[in-house]
Amino acid sequence: MTTANHRPRADRIAETAMPRRRALRLLALGGVGALAACTVPTSSQRAATAPEPAAPTAGARTTARGSFVGASNHVTTGHARVVFDAGRVLIELEDDFTFDGAPDPKVALGQNGFDASTIMGPLRSNTGRQVYELPAGADIGAYNEVWIWCERFNVPLGVAALALT
Repeated sequence: MTTANHRPRADRIAETAMPRRRALRLLALGGVGALAACTVPTSSQRAATAPEPAAPTAGARTTARGSFVGASNHVTTGHARVVFDAGRVLIELEDDFTFDGAPDPKVALGQNGFDASTIMGPLRSNTGRQVYELPAGADIGAYNEVWIWCERFNVPLGVAALALT
């Protein structure tokens, strides 16, 4: 009979090898420093990114709205909406938006799947209201989803399927 302290050496080595393998994978992907460098910027780093578009005015009209669902084992919750305001098309992540964090998150659109040509910029915060402007030349009618996308690793982090309001 073996106990936790007296297991065969091979079992103990296998247990310690698993964290080592994960650490080696992390280093192969650029190390902890590289991952930290591509997370959501801190408030002092945000000044270097593009300014957030002006908030919708009182005359703005919401035309579609959706609830986020996490992807790739990430937790993404809250709502996104499409707003028409004085000739602009805005994508707004609402006050209830939350995201558990990941490297290099971007906000984009999709039509039954992510479309890289619609990236509107980096996620500005893991929580709360944020506004993004539709890229020039993009037709909002061609899209039915708002995506949170990890550009560095090319994986989805969350998606909100839009429904007309």
